[in-house]
Amino acid sequence: MARHLPFLVLAGLVALGGCKFVETAELAARAEAAQKPSAGASATALWSQRVLPYFAESAHPLTEVRNGIAGGLDEAGGRFGYREVPEGAPWNFAVVASGTIVAANTKSRAATAELDTDGDGQGDVTLQLGPVIKGTAIRDVLPFVSFTQYSNQIEYADVAKAFNTQAYETALKDVPREALTGRRVAVTGVFTLRGASDKILLTPVTVVFEGGA
Repeated sequence: MARHLPFLVLAGLVALGGCKFVETAELAARAEAAQKPSAGASATALWSQRVLPYFAESAHPLTEVRNGIAGGLDEAGGRFGYREVPEGAPWNFAVVASGTIVAANTKSRAATAELDTDGDGQGDVTLQLGPVIKGTAIRDVLPFVSFTQYSNQIEYADVAKAFNTQAYETALKDVPREALTGRRVAVTGVFTLRGASDKILLTPVTVVFEGGA
């Protein structure tokens, strides 16, 4: 047996050479990542705790915001809006608005309705109805949600998707899809503007129909 011992030791070393040792710190990092909730799940948890309260406290009347934008987008953005990047990024505005639906496109999965908020009979705001909600306006208007909080662009995008899903599930899913034209509605939501002349695409977080849904 003693004569075979060097051979056994050598064979063991060769076998070990084919193994991959994982540092303790790497194992700990993997375990922590496995236990950490996903970015989307974290965003969902924020919805009722912070997102809706933020809109309730911070949304400005659309008429006031629109008048401000007419005097200069950056000035209005500094007063009524938010953007994480100080220069060059579009402004995001949390608003409350009310008006009459004058047209609706509910055949598409990215359904919309045209809202007349100034009484001239023309739609001046496009409401997103979903279930497909375009854009990242909900995420981007929130000062407590930053790209620096997430590991990468994919996680950051997942946060926006989770917020859009919550908007649909809690505010838009039960909106009637028939006979919307002529209905009066009050909305709290957010829109993003790159230019002062852009039409408003409003993503609702709460919707209340006059006379009920």
